[in-house]
Amino acid sequence: MNPTQPSHALATPTSLRRRTLLAAAAAAPLVATGRALAQDRWPSRPVTIVSPYNPGGTNDVVARLVADRLQKALGQPFIVENKPGAAGVVGSQAVMRAKPDGYTLLSANNGALVIQSAGREPSPYDTARLVTPIMKVVDATQFLAVSSDLPVRTVADLVALAKKEPGKLNYTSSGIGSFGHFVGEYFKLLTGSDMLHVPAKGSAAGLTEMMAHRIQMMIDPIVLTQASDNRIRILATLGRQRVEAYPQIPTITESGGPAVDLFGWFGLVGPAGLPPEVVEKIAAVGKDIVGDPEARKAFQAAGLEMSLLTGSAFGELIRADLRKVADIRSRARIQID
Repeated sequence: MNPTQPSHALATPTSLRRRTLLAAAAAAPLVATGRALAQDRWPSRPVTIVSPYNPGGTNDVVARLVADRLQKALGQPFIVENKPGAAGVVGSQAVMRAKPDGYTLLSANNGALVIQSAGREPSPYDTARLVTPIMKVVDATQFLAVSSDLPVRTVADLVALAKKEPGKLNYTSSGIGSFGHFVGEYFKLLTGSDMLHVPAKGSAAGLTEMMAHRIQMMIDPIVLTQASDNRIRILATLGRQRVEAYPQIPTITESGGPAVDLFGWFGLVGPAGLPPEVVEKIAAVGKDIVGDPEARKAFQAAGLEMSLLTGSAFGELIRADLRKVADIRSRARIQID
């Protein structure tokens, strides 16, 4: 060996780049495997399910039942955290801004995810862009009731009376911008009738006003609580078919009214970018929930009907409802402060 020649030649920039690329290529399968293992292991720690309303309401009932079944099936705590404010906006925004790792989810209804998104101008958030749909669990069937002093027995009678005396009848809801407000305006648009919206401070207050005969119509599940009271008369369910627990109540089309294809629902979503594996694991548990007679009984007690939609099908429902609510807001000129 020439003593003036070094035993190891210095690495050139080209060779360094080659080594770096080779090392990265060798490490890539390990990184991918690590990510896959992390997703396969989900959940490896407690999961928070945010309910954007106060404890004790219907959304809370759904959130806690789903959390209980997920915890039993997946072996980790699923903790419901109530984060109320601005009709569901505060809690919904918190989840939309969370890391999409499957450890922060949102149990919400179409009031928070649809009405607040498409029914307000400006919108507080773009639901279609900011959430990953996981599953719709139940439908909240709406019921149309009238004050018993109103001379109507069917929805057809109600529409005829409203058209005969435009602007003289009124209806109530739980407040401006509520689901009951939008579905009431939709009913008016579909029937070509003119009724005055008198917002109440909550559904219970609205029902009280109708029982006192100061309100003529209300579309809300709460009317079922007074189904046997002779001060109100339930004319129909807005669902496509009769409700299993109340088979004596006809559908709105059976009662001579229009098909009102805007339904209340409750479901589970995550932040945008949630791993598909997380969605699939939760949706699999959802199938078990809807097949569970005890879960069905618990939901029916809250006036809810099992109706599972998962993944892309649930996403399409959300987008369709967003379009519908935006159209209702525009045509009915609804202004929400």
